Amino acid sequence: GGWDHTENFLNYYDIFVRHGLGNFVNILREVTFNPLMAENLTFQDSKSGSYLFETTGSYTHADENYARELMQLFTIGVFLLNDDGTKMLNENGEPIPTFSNDEVMSFARVFTGFVQSQPRGNFEENDSSWNAIDELIVDPIYHDKFPKHDLTGGYIGDGYPLCVDLPSRMFLRKGATYRLLGDSPRPHAFIDEGTPMNDGPARVFELGENSRLREILCNSVNGSCQFQMTVTLDSNIECDTKECQVDEARVLKVHDVYYEYIRPPCVEQVFFNDSKKVTYKNSFRHSSCANPLLPHAAEACCTEGNGGTLTATRYTEY
Repeated sequence: GGWDHTENFLNYYDIFVRHGLGNFVNILREVTFNPLMAENLTFQDSKSGSYLFETTGSYTHADENYARELMQLFTIGVFLLNDDGTKMLNENGEPIPTFSNDEVMSFARVFTGFVQSQPRGNFEENDSSWNAIDELIVDPIYHDKFPKHDLTGGYIGDGYPLCVDLPSRMFLRKGATYRLLGDSPRPHAFIDEGTPMNDGPARVFELGENSRLREILCNSVNGSCQFQMTVTLDSNIECDTKECQVDEARVLKVHDVYYEYIRPPCVEQVFFNDSKKVTYKNSFRHSSCANPLLPHAAEACCTEGNGGTLTATRYTEY
């Protein structure tokens, strides 16, 4: 530590100020996404074994440090306990472990792809390339995409709906959540090649004047918007014009302020029938299989060029 790290550590301390008398799950979530914890327990920039094999040809497991400490020190401990705090014993009179190294390896794959948010100013830090204030984000390129078993013989994600089963235009339905981004359209919940800042209208959805969603996000009082940090819809609302034509809006513009839609938790299946090949929009070298029931696509307008050939040009309002 040092004088230039004071704000970073106070920011971490504030997690417990906010949630010390509240929900323990909220503490775990913020601790997990905090850059100081990721640096201390070494899971920041941990990459999936499949990514490392594809890019380097090496067989390497994900960093197991945080996965082990999360169970051993932060939550369930090393042995199952009775209600009175004594150790549960098996038929041989031996304590029953809460987890094995198999669970450590499985959970380690959960904590792959965690990277720092974009560097920014306005806090105490001499190293301008380091951001220890804002939450980590998950880079899908580095994140392990395969199923991970839990502590009870099932899989992490059991009980959640499949993403393909979410109703149409979920962003307009009860429970849809929006997070205030402020005057920058740069999102936090997803990473995409190129940023909304330089990718124009292809990434930002501007709500129409008659939109009920726009009215809710504006939260007008005496003719002036009173923007809230988080907005959750308490009922289904009707779509308005362009809203009726999209599957999912991600970054939305209300006047000169931006909100990010947070999709409810759901499960993306790794294996499925009739898969389609998709590529990164600016790189044909990177491709993968995609579920045809999900909206994985890019848009192209084709015009006839010289010699009768067709030229595809990326052009869309959203």
